[in-house]
Amino acid sequence: MIGDPLVSIRCMVYNHEPYLRQCLDGFVMQKTTFPFEAIVHDDASTDGSAAIIREYAEKYPDIIKPIYETENQFRKGTIQRIMSAATHPNTKYIATCEGDDCWIDPEKLQIQVDFLESHPDYTMCFHQAKTVIGNTGKETDRPPAQNFRSVESRDYDSTELFQKWMVPTASIVQRRKCLYVRYKYLNRTPYEDIYIVLRCAELGKVRGIGRMMSVYRVHPNGLTYSPEAAVKYIMISPEHFVTLMKNFSKVDKRVIRMAIANRYWIRARFDKKRFFHDMLMSFRYDFRVPISRMLKKLGLKR
Repeated sequence: MIGDPLVSIRCMVYNHEPYLRQCLDGFVMQKTTFPFEAIVHDDASTDGSAAIIREYAEKYPDIIKPIYETENQFRKGTIQRIMSAATHPNTKYIATCEGDDCWIDPEKLQIQVDFLESHPDYTMCFHQAKTVIGNTGKETDRPPAQNFRSVESRDYDSTELFQKWMVPTASIVQRRKCLYVRYKYLNRTPYEDIYIVLRCAELGKVRGIGRMMSVYRVHPNGLTYSPEAAVKYIMISPEHFVTLMKNFSKVDKRVIRMAIANRYWIRARFDKKRFFHDMLMSFRYDFRVPISRMLKKLGLKR
């Protein structure tokens, strides 16, 4: 389709060979009345991901715009800067889909862009997704699968989006202008998806769409579900949540302070070197959390 892309899809890839064809097929099957591009960034994969990207870039040169790295950029924290530089300057919307997830509805982009075009006060929309295990095709109820399936066609505010993680990353379409709003302490926010969602909710309205249009994939090498990722999350989550509280004023302070207190409690139990500091911080942010936890441990509270 001739013309500047209305939508740029950002697709980060690292060793996603088993799933990547499904991901790229989801892009090229989109039926739209507007041009779009997919910036596919291979972050120095050690498997066959780059070869698959080359194949699709040659076959669909108007859609697939590849970037190949020889050094891993995720570790350097430079991926977003690279993706921003590669995005067409006239793009109005940004869609997201990592290389191990995929889109399953050919009308996905059209539906979401139509909504945002006709509702200028909305900054983002998202939709239902099913959660599958690896390449088995089998669905799982492992969290947050239930939340992803339960997205309704209605507005969601910042507090609900924070409390119930219900936004599959591959379902997000946001206005590009939201990307240029900068916040403090972002080096403490390693998980960009929650940052994207709360930033959009801070700047305008966010809409859910009750239609299943993508797949969220759970596998051992994923950034969220590997054992290493679980340990990393425990260790950094208190500061991560504090950063969210400092930046996003529309999230109910009572809710986020309780979450921070809970995260300090969990890390205190996990890391003995930080026990006294983290227990003190848990009491500081919401004393009810550590008291409730201790009563449960003593069998005095269910």
